[in-house]
Amino acid sequence: MFMTLKVCHYFVTLRCNDACEFCACWSNEAYRAIEEKPYDLAPLKKAGIRLLNITGGEPLLRADLPEILARAKAFGLPTVLTTNGLLYEERARELAGLAGRLHFSLDYPSAEGHDRSRGVECFGAVLAGLKRARELGERPLIQFTLTRDSVRFLPEMVELAEKLEVPLYLNPVYDFFGTQGFEPRTLDQIKYFARRRRVLANLAALEFVRAGGNSTLLPRCRARETTLTLLPDGRRVSPCLFNPGGREGRESVCSSCMRWPYMLPSFSLGLDRYFWLNLYSELVNKRKLAGSR
Repeated sequence: MFMTLKVCHYFVTLRCNDACEFCACWSNEAYRAIEEKPYDLAPLKKAGIRLLNITGGEPLLRADLPEILARAKAFGLPTVLTTNGLLYEERARELAGLAGRLHFSLDYPSAEGHDRSRGVECFGAVLAGLKRARELGERPLIQFTLTRDSVRFLPEMVELAEKLEVPLYLNPVYDFFGTQGFEPRTLDQIKYFARRRRVLANLAALEFVRAGGNSTLLPRCRARETTLTLLPDGRRVSPCLFNPGGREGRESVCSSCMRWPYMLPSFSLGLDRYFWLNLYSELVNKRKLAGSR
């Protein structure tokens, strides 16, 4: 049962101190009502999880986050922690050395664009957090959510990442608020910049965007087989956070789905073009990350 599990998405909190234009998490009252409880991570190791994705909401709002990361490290679980950066400087010392990778979300190369996108002033906090993380010997990365608007600033974002000497991951937006979907020439431009030394992307994701995402008639989603999702109270949902208890890839919410936390692991099953493009991208990105240390 567990042989194909690759990723555990642990939503340690679904509270958020951002108000992003492309995400409704911050306004979801049901999410905010979920109680946050300690969870024993030992079963994840036994299940063969290869990556623990600490996410939210904003994970740094969780008071016991250092304890969660410390337990994961003790069990030998590789971790990625994604933050909007607002609380990082305040908590940097207690988090130091606990996460394998730190992903800082940054949507635009300027305060005007990023703060508008996030609904709060946080551009300066992200830049300060990246600097602080490097000072502490962490491995920070900029996660750039590409929308139909922000992709216009891709050259400037690449320039900023090079100036800061941190990798830049190109993450096509996956929610549906009028910000998703790109013209073919835009996808070609993204692929062009993905050749840069500090720029990471997944070619399978870009081709999946080009194809229009998941089809409910012939689903590409394999979330049930490849991922495990934990809520803040320790409950498991399947096949994914957005389709709890539904048929994998076949519900209305699955139509045109491009939710990469679930689709990218799904590409590891099934010998099609997405499988090979995903495998190639993983190898290239791994080499680039190793070269950025």
